[in-house]
Amino acid sequence: MKLMADRRNNILEEVLKKGTVSVHDLAQKFGVSYETIRKDLTYLESQKLIIKGHGGATSIQNNVENPFNVRSEENIELKQQLAQSAMSLIPNGATVMLGTGSTVLELAKLLIMRDDLKIFTNSLPVATYLLSSNSECYLLGGKLRSKSSSVYGGWTESLLKQIQVSICFLGSDGFYNFAGPTSPSYSDASIDAVILQQARKKYILADKTKFKRTSLYQITQWSNITGLVTNKNAEEDLLAKVKQQTVVITA
Repeated sequence: MKLMADRRNNILEEVLKKGTVSVHDLAQKFGVSYETIRKDLTYLESQKLIIKGHGGATSIQNNVENPFNVRSEENIELKQQLAQSAMSLIPNGATVMLGTGSTVLELAKLLIMRDDLKIFTNSLPVATYLLSSNSECYLLGGKLRSKSSSVYGGWTESLLKQIQVSICFLGSDGFYNFAGPTSPSYSDASIDAVILQQARKKYILADKTKFKRTSLYQITQWSNITGLVTNKNAEEDLLAKVKQQTVVITA
């Protein structure tokens, strides 16, 4: 029994660390059959620790905000797909606002190849990558927030309200049972809401795992967003609900 309990604890750690795991990968990692892994996932779901899906499991991440460096490593390939798709949405000479999401960071890594943009951000990791860019880049001031590696507060909001950009990109936490993109932090959600007010086109970058995860604070409704950029193989029934309110771009 202890062996089984230890394995299930280790499986839970894998799910929390990676966001999404497959039965195949877990079976190989722990040296057990697919059926054993499925039983383990069923048990963990019954304890409301994960969400079991077709061929694997996803982190629920209920009301838990992992540090930015942890989130930036989750589902990295899915996020890179979205960043590539988002690049094509940015016209030459655009003014761009980049939020704090880990998927937005992947977009920033690509934007260092551009030299025709004016870019604003409240994200410290994004600003660090933009140091290598030949575009004109600005880091907003404000109070430091370690969990999201960003700045926030009245000073940040005041600066944002002096800026009008042509396009913005924000990340989202899980939005299962929400009517729009979310954040686990009230302070980050408040800043994101101001960013949306100051941009003509507004895009959310959210990988497919966000459809089955939940969070705390809704930033805005999908109907106020220009488009959601997500992965092609997101679950169609959940995707359909968002498509009723905004454009969905799949990568």
